[in-house]
Amino acid sequence: MDKINKYAELFVKLEFIKTDIAIFQNEIKSCQIQESSGRVEIDFMLKTNTGNCHELVLQTLNLEKGSILKIPKELIKTPKENLWIALVLVMKNMNCSLYLIPTTVFLHPKKYAFLAKTSSQQTYWEINVFLETIPELSQFSLANVIEEL
Repeated sequence: MDKINKYAELFVKLEFIKTDIAIFQNEIKSCQIQESSGRVEIDFMLKTNTGNCHELVLQTLNLEKGSILKIPKELIKTPKENLWIALVLVMKNMNCSLYLIPTTVFLHPKKYAFLAKTSSQQTYWEINVFLETIPELSQFSLANVIEEL
């Protein structure tokens, strides 16, 4: 795992320590989720005080290297209510940003922030982080979605 992804992993843990939600890394046994996400490995599991469990797939985007994140559909085969993308945006000399994006946004994409794409080699989910997509993306900041968990 490269340095930026390791940093993003620690950042996500610290952000959830600030909330009242338990976060477990690679501890699938800690939550009983009925259906499989189809992902090879879930990065984090969340368990709220009310007993709701959620799976998180960690994705890091270094904005100095690009603004498009492509997630192969083999990693997230079927979007579902309790499966989220924990997107950490990283940029030199700036604070990281964490967004919790429900995978269900790919079922009915709006505008051009969240798309389902197919190329000659693969099919993938795409998240575009451009100036025009920031309003759509900002609705998924941790502060804005914490009550939905």
